[in-house]
Amino acid sequence: MTSFHCIRIALMTVVVLMFAAAQTAPPQQTVLPIGSAEISEVKGTVVLHSPQGSPLTAQRGVALTAGSTIETAKGSVLLDLQDGSQVLVKSHSNVVLKAPNEGKGYSLELLIGNILVKVQKRLGSTPSFRMGTPTAVITVRGTRFSVEVNKKSKTIVDVFEGLVEVAGVAEGAPHVLIRPGFSTGVERDRAPEQPREMNPDEGSRPEGGRGGDDYRGPGAGRDQGDQPQNQQRQEPPNQGEGKPD
Repeated sequence: MTSFHCIRIALMTVVVLMFAAAQTAPPQQTVLPIGSAEISEVKGTVVLHSPQGSPLTAQRGVALTAGSTIETAKGSVLLDLQDGSQVLVKSHSNVVLKAPNEGKGYSLELLIGNILVKVQKRLGSTPSFRMGTPTAVITVRGTRFSVEVNKKSKTIVDVFEGLVEVAGVAEGAPHVLIRPGFSTGVERDRAPEQPREMNPDEGSRPEGGRGGDDYRGPGAGRDQGDQPQNQQRQEPPNQGEGKPD
């Protein structure tokens, strides 16, 4: 066997070994930048724009950076946030992703419409999850809730698990703590309303969730037929006391 043939066989062996190693190597997990999200599910018509205003494709697996906008017509989109939280943006809604380490510390802002949120539980000194609306600031450390902003910019927050702190947008505005089974509203230039017990038709259903787990859709709808799941009725907390879970 000539030296040329030996070199050729050696090179082919190296290529085969490299190919085999590539096939057996574990897949690299995508690390999302702070303030970004990945689309998990899309239904119906959803319009996305980058922070620069360029249109983006609304399909599963697309990554959205902080500053991206989401507009749903007759559709919905399920987002996996960088911190492990999940947000279902329901139809006729407008959402802007935010970087929580910048500006007001929001992870997202709901301008109008309805979202269902399941926040990854915060441990130790990890900052709370914060989001904004035109009339309210919402702070949690791990819970499941829904937020609605109507055409008059009134914010309505329904809580299904954990505690949610709701305040007005002005600095130093009073806040209320909302327990599971209770709701509050915040109108423009007003303090949050005292927590009230949710009506029977204000609850959660497994919408936008993942098959095979207990996701149940991150929050609650306000449509007829959306029923609470295992809600425990409790007395509303006093205004301004304590901190959210």
